[in-house]
Amino acid sequence: MSKFFLCFVFLISFTQRLHASEKAFNILLGYGFKEDDLAHVVKKYPELNDLELASGSNYQAPEESDESHVELKLYSEKTNEAYIVSKSGSDISVERNDVQFDVEVKVIEGAIRESFYDSVMSEFNSPVVATQVSEAFKDEFTNSKGLKTDALYSFQIEQYFDHGQFIKYGNVLSASLIVGKAISKKNYQLNPENFSWMLLSEHSVSGDRPFYLPVNSKRVTSLFQLNRRHPVKRTHQPHNGIDFGAPNGTPIYPALDGEVITISRTRSKGKFITIRHDNGYLTTYIHLKKYAPGLKVGKRVELDEKIGEVGRTGFTTGAHLHFGVIKDGYFVNPIYLVKNYPYSQKDQHLDSEIGLEEKAINNGDVLEDAIEE
Repeated sequence: MSKFFLCFVFLISFTQRLHASEKAFNILLGYGFKEDDLAHVVKKYPELNDLELASGSNYQAPEESDESHVELKLYSEKTNEAYIVSKSGSDISVERNDVQFDVEVKVIEGAIRESFYDSVMSEFNSPVVATQVSEAFKDEFTNSKGLKTDALYSFQIEQYFDHGQFIKYGNVLSASLIVGKAISKKNYQLNPENFSWMLLSEHSVSGDRPFYLPVNSKRVTSLFQLNRRHPVKRTHQPHNGIDFGAPNGTPIYPALDGEVITISRTRSKGKFITIRHDNGYLTTYIHLKKYAPGLKVGKRVELDEKIGEVGRTGFTTGAHLHFGVIKDGYFVNPIYLVKNYPYSQKDQHLDSEIGLEEKAINNGDVLEDAIEE
């Protein structure tokens, strides 16, 4: 057998796990290595100073007959490198290897308690995973404080194994966050802006925006958020769409051709309309002042056909249109699905389709604590 394989077998028999995110240098000091001894090691392998350990890193306990021998196998949390650091008496040796991990994909589900980051850390014990996921959802959700409905997550994540031993988690390939009737999905994909791989909305990279602005206004007063403090109720709840600030009586048009399936009124929504589209989506238009004459359930409406007017019915602080998009029974973020212009202006924008988020929101048109549902 090779020296490496013998070393691995011995490690399996007499090892204990080290803690993820620990720094290699600190671990070595804690297991009998002296600073003077490590000076030569770090000079040759300076990365050991700040090497963050994977949770599968382990320590070989010395045999009773040879208490002077200590060996650690240190796996990098961020790369595929592993270091076997051995100490026998005063002799220290280091062997660096590029590990060919076996990779499996696992689905993990859970509920968020308080901080999103802390909830992921308690499940994975990996700062890399917790950071990757919490950063991906930071604009839509950070914590469940004050939220009355459950916040549930589901991940598809890589697991790295070395000779059958779990070492660490890899990339989160997909992640879903469900809060009430709203869902946000992210997939691991290439960001065309900086050419880095990260969790992004499944619609943000494709650029496929099937819907037009339902009003002639790019003034967004509130975004899709999974834990927002309602400006009227003063409770935390999902905001299942985006709000367009527009004067009372502003005409509203379908975001896409479709069939009217709901014309109704509730205490919180006020007057609202729901339209079913041929692409499988539903769109909803809330807080209307009035419906267009002749509008009825079952009617087929076209893009240039007025369906109602902006109002402030229901729980609102001012006139605006709350626009929501539903897919497979869940509200999704419209920001990735709506063009930055209404159908009436399509001829002016055929060669310059800039996303609503890029052009309207990033230019400062989101007004804090303004007109909201």
